[in-house]
Formats: sequence, structure tokens, C-alpha cells
Amino acid sequence: MSASRIELGPSIISERVDQVCRDPLYWFGVRHHSPTAARHLEAAVQARRPQIVFIEGPYEANHLLPFIVDGKTVPPVAIYSSYRDDENAMGLNGIRSASVDIPVRSAAWYPLTAYSPEYVAIQAAFKMNAEVVFIDLPHYAVTQVGYGTGLDSSPESPAQREQQREWETLVSASRFYQSLAIAGGYKSWNEAWDSLFENPKSSDYESYRREIASFCCAVRMTTDKTLESHLGTIERERHFMKVIRETLSDRGLTPENAMVVCGGYHLFMDRDDQNSPPPIPTGTKYCTVVPYSFFRISELTGYGAGNRAPQFYQTCFEMTAEGRDEHIGLEHSIAVLRQMRKGGEPLSTADAIAITHHAKMLARLRGKNHATLDDIEDAIVTCCCKGDPNEEGIKLRTAMDTAGIGTKIGKVSDRLGRLPIVADFHDQISELELSELLAKEKKLSVRLDKRVSLDAKRSRFFHRMVFLDVPFAALTSTGGDFSGTLFREDWQLKWDPKTEPALIEQNLYGDTIERASLNRLRDVIAALGEDAGKTCHQLLQAVQMDLPDLVRDTELAALSAIERDASFSSLTIAMKHLAVLERLHSFQGLRGDSIEPMLNRCYQRACFSLGASIAVPEEEQMEVISGLTSIADILQRSSSSKLDRDLFVNATSQASHDTPVPFLRGAFIGLLCELRELPAEALAREVAGLAHASPELMVTAGELLDGMLATSRTSILLGADLLVSAVDDLLVSAGWEAFLVMLPRLRAAFERLPSTSRHSLAATVAKRYGLGSSLEVGTIHSSLGATALVAKLDAAVAAILREWPL
Repeated sequence: MSASRIELGPSIISERVDQVCRDPLYWFGVRHHSPTAARHLEAAVQARRPQIVFIEGPYEANHLLPFIVDGKTVPPVAIYSSYRDDENAMGLNGIRSASVDIPVRSAAWYPLTAYSPEYVAIQAAFKMNAEVVFIDLPHYAVTQVGYGTGLDSSPESPAQREQQREWETLVSASRFYQSLAIAGGYKSWNEAWDSLFENPKSSDYESYRREIASFCCAVRMTTDKTLESHLGTIERERHFMKVIRETLSDRGLTPENAMVVCGGYHLFMDRDDQNSPPPIPTGTKYCTVVPYSFFRISELTGYGAGNRAPQFYQTCFEMTAEGRDEHIGLEHSIAVLRQMRKGGEPLSTADAIAITHHAKMLARLRGKNHATLDDIEDAIVTCCCKGDPNEEGIKLRTAMDTAGIGTKIGKVSDRLGRLPIVADFHDQISELELSELLAKEKKLSVRLDKRVSLDAKRSRFFHRMVFLDVPFAALTSTGGDFSGTLFREDWQLKWDPKTEPALIEQNLYGDTIERASLNRLRDVIAALGEDAGKTCHQLLQAVQMDLPDLVRDTELAALSAIERDASFSSLTIAMKHLAVLERLHSFQGLRGDSIEPMLNRCYQRACFSLGASIAVPEEEQMEVISGLTSIADILQRSSSSKLDRDLFVNATSQASHDTPVPFLRGAFIGLLCELRELPAEALAREVAGLAHASPELMVTAGELLDGMLATSRTSILLGADLLVSAVDDLLVSAGWEAFLVMLPRLRAAFERLPSTSRHSLAATVAKRYGLGSSLEVGTIHSSLGATALVAKLDAAVAAILREWPL
């Protein structure tokens, strides 16, 4: 029956809630990361003392439970589960992956804090020697697209988001919740939950269980069933029941000996559904427990079951357990003000006391029996923000986020061991003599000479880490282009707490850093298509990462992209990468005879595509400029002798005649002068020609000169006398309105020049006006009396202006 046809009423809800609460199998509905739900759940476990506790957690992680409760494991931690369909068991390769040769990949995180109900239930059960069984369907077995991670191998955004979000989506979409939010004045689902269910004074776990059940019953009765299906809810619930029935039967236990902990929405699943859950597919699977952080659990990272303030709720959990719940608001306020004082704001404990009283008053006015995080934060803004909250309150909001989220990072017992890719990382760190980095969190600068065997291995390792987005190494400078020594690289290294979690995410792609780099690069290349610039960049990365097995395939992909890409900017970017590769042809896995013809073909294609760039929008014009200067640089410096210089010169000359854009015309002419195809005097002639043109044409002089200076450096200086004279004549000829139109672009043009070039032009101007040096242009020589008169006049003008209503 659809939700729209259900007659929602108290009697129906009460009847269904009674049915769940009377079930011999004890069901306790929770919200993930709720400290109050965790507190009441712990009391229920201790009171009922079940022999087995079923928990909504990843079924594939049951073997990890002893490591979760290990004394050396300290939350926040997360169960990490990954899957790779190597044999296309699901038949989705090429449908949900870039090509049929690339396997579908999926990963999910199940975060656990010290106050997560699931974690508290596990701890309580183990203390009384009760068995714990995870019952959730593995994420990679869910066939619905919309659920959790889905199955996706997009290289830019691999499907590695946390699960457990579907209940939040279902609640916020229900008609009951939407009506409740309007009636209660709740601005968000978080505020609604905190107001209704995060009362630190509540002490009866049975009453709490029934309240959550009643709420969730109304939610489920008013939720669109198609959304349930889309999120994979029914498939998961079928797996819940299958595991529960089979486990009870295998253990010889009755329902009275067990309890179930799950999201409140699942309390009202169809227990009579006899359909089987989806089969669990074969493939490469990994599951482990990893350190996690409060920041990653927070909503700011996009976590769907988001805890907006992990540290705040940790404080709530701890202080309620200590019987100090009255001081939660004060404790959080002090934490926020501490952050503000770090920024230089003079806030004190007195402000925290005022905030606490104000928060309690707001809670009473809003009909709440306790102050929630929303009340506390509103009170902080009211008491501490002196002005517009959208302006002066920015620092305050940042401090609230920082204090609310916290910086806590968890630990996992050493007994668990490491994922293969993490173990490979540590092995390589040792082999490359970098172990000191793991012992201290200090930056280390390293200069490599890739002709040295150890440095070459380090370079390969660092490039792979950068490509995999693992925070560890950053390239600060290189000699790999035309600017310096070919074999030199400068790196800055630092061990980061995020290094291992980032490595774990790459486990989807392979068991080692090399295999992960190779597979991820293969995925990236398959998704690039016709983009020559990006594909050639990947070819360069394949060489830098020393992946010879992929170099040839990448060469073919790059050549194909060059033939199909019609973008001048993209082709010139490709040329830059190919020019570097031309110099690196002696490196392992790269044949010099394959790069030179590819560079030549890319050059030809770029020259022919220049004509399509003569009228690009303003926001794309600097890309054209960058492309022009790149080709000029390659022509002047490249070791290749097979690039037809005349082809580019003719294309640029034709573009200068055809373009309707003054800025681009100036750039084309400036580049031709820089290549010595036009004399330096040509720049001055172009500007001088506008001195006596119509006002409509004259005002384009600023754009024209801006383009010239964007591509020309040497020519500007060689023809400085004539150019200054031409600009001088232009300014003399221009009327006031034309001058005002030209001025901003003229200033921008000269600001493009490096300081040495500007000083040289200033010297030319100074000489033209009979001054000894450019420094004299900015110096006024005057008598003391004249200076005093100027100051007096300036003060008088200022006084007059103050009287004007400006």
C-alpha cells in the first residue's frame, strides 16, 4: 500500500509500536552516533543480559569484532570494506565502470565513536560474554543504484563514501517529519532529533525505546516506498532477517535470548517477507578496522549519516555519564571561546556564563526541556557577535565548527595487522631510508638526483603517492622542463595522520602502491576520451611513476586524443608534456622514436586549430595566450628539429588579421615580434595607428597593448623608444572620455610586465621628458613654503568634501 493511502493516526501507530515492543525478539531502534541512544541501549543490554546481540553492521566484518573491543583500540575508528569485481560477477563492468576491461569497484566506511550505539552495544555484550553478530548486507551486494556507495569506479570520485546514511534520507523525506518540522519550528533534522531525543535527563530506557519506535513508525508510514526501493532498504532488511533466523537456529536459541540493534526505521520491516536477499558476489574483498577522526565523521566532509559536531556529542556523552549534564553548555561555550581567544578576541569565562544562561532561556522559549546545540550556538552568536553575524560572525562560526568537530584521531590494536597496501607503504619507507619521517611530524626537504639509484626510486615512490592523492610528499621544484637540470627534483615530505586513511582508500585499486597507481591511472585514461592535454599529462605521470606496462597503452591513448581533440589550448598543453617527455626519452619504458612524431603531430594540429581561437570568450583568452607562449618556447628551446616553424608563424599571422578581438590581435602581433618575424617597431606602429582613429576604435588601444605585453618581453624593450612615443601621442590625441575608457586596460597592460621591464620603460619615459632616471619621475622637488601651501590646500579640500553628501 502506498504511503498516500494510509490513514495515519495515533491508534494505528500505537498498535504497530506495541507489536514491535511485545516481540519476543527484543528490538532497540537507534540513530547512528547518538550519545543518548547509546546510553539507554547500554542500560537495556545490561538489564536484559541477552546471549546474542544482532547489530546493524557490515556482515563481512564479523571476524573483526575482537579487534574492535581490544583494549588498544580507541575510537574514533571505522570498519573499512572494499570490493573489486575482477571477474565481472555482477555483469556491471563497462556499465558502472569506464570500460569492460576495468572492474567495478566499491568501498564503504562504517565509523564508530565512543558514543555510537553500535560500539557501546558491542562493548556491553562482550563484557557479559554475549555473542555479537553483524547483520547488514555487504554494500557491494546491494543492487540499487542509489544506496550508500553504489558501485562506481569514477577515477575522479571513487565510490568511497560512508554507509548508514539511508535512514537519514528516509526520515527527512517523510511527510510526517516535514509536518513535525513545521509545527515544531525545527530548522533542520539535526535540531529536531536533538530536541526530541537527546535529553540528558531521560533515564528510562524502555520509555526512550518506545518514543523512538513511535516516531519511526510515523516516519515509515509516510515515506514514499519507491524511495525505500531506490535506497536498497528492503534488500538489506531481507538480509537482516535471514541472518537472524539462521543464527538463532544454528545456536539453538529462542528469540527471547536475543536482541537487535538497528536504525529506528528498520523496526517496522516486513518480518514475513520470504524473498531472499541478493546474493553476495564473488570478487576481491578486504575488510579491516582503521583509525578515523572526528573531522571525517563530521558533516563537513559530506558524511551522509553526519554528526555535525562529534566533539560536542562526545562531551555530552562523557558529562552525562559523570552526572554533570547541567554543565554541557558551559563546557562547549568555553571551548568555543578558547578558539576565539587564539584569534585575538578578548572573550572570557564571564561570556561563557552569559552564553549558558541565554541558551537555557532560548530552550525554554522554544518549548524544550533542555538546551540543544542549536540553542547554545544561537546564544554564542547573540552574546559574542558585535555586529552583522554574516560579516563579523564569520570568525565566530569558524570557532564553533572547530570546537564542535574536534581533532580527535583514533587508534587500532596492533594485533589486527595492516592492509597490504599500507604494509607495502611501510616496507618502501624502510627500503628508501625514510623511516625517520614516521617518528616525527616534521617537514623534511629532499633534493633528488635521479641519476642516483636511490633517488630514482624515491622519485618514483613520491610521484606515485602524489598521483594517489595520499598526503605525504609535495614536489616543490623540478628541472624536468626547460628551466633547469633535467635530473633534479626538490620535494617536501611530512608524515600526516591522514596518510594511512588515504592509502586505505586506494586499496580499491590494488594491494601495492605500484598496482594501485597502475590501475587508477588506467581508469583515469579510460575516462579522459578526447582531451589531449590531460591524456599527455597522464603519459608523463606514467613515466615519472615508472609504470612501463602502461606507458605504451597511454601513448596510444594520447595519440588518439591528439587526432580527435580540436581545442588549441588542450593541444598546446599536450605539447608541453610531450616536450618534457622528449627530453626524458632515455628513461625506462619510453621510446624516443614514439614521442618525436607524436610531438610533431600535436604541433601540426595545434597550428591548424589556432584559427578557431581567434574569437573565444574573454574568460578563455588567457588560455590562448598560454598556448601561444608555450609553442614559442618549444620552438626556441626544443631539441626536436622536425617542427615546421613557418607553419606556426603563418597560422599566427593569419590569426592576427582575422581576429576581431583587440586583445588577441595584440597578443598575436606581440608573439610574432618575439619570434623576430616582425620588427620590434611593429608594436609601436600598431599603437600609433590608433592615435588618429575614430574614438570607437581608439579606445581599443588599451586592450591591444595589453595583448602585446602578454606575449612580448624582449621586443617591448628593443622598441621601447618608439612604443613610449606612440603611447604618448595616443594619450595626447585622446579626448577625456576615451582616456577614461582606455586607462584601466593600459594600467593592466603595464602591470603585466616584470619589475625590471617596468623600470626600463620608466627610464625611457624619464629620458623623453628630460629626467635623469626613472626614480625622478616619482620625486617632487619643492621649497618648504610650497610644500606647506600644498598641505594647507589639501586640508581645505578635505574639509569641503566632508560637507558634501557623498
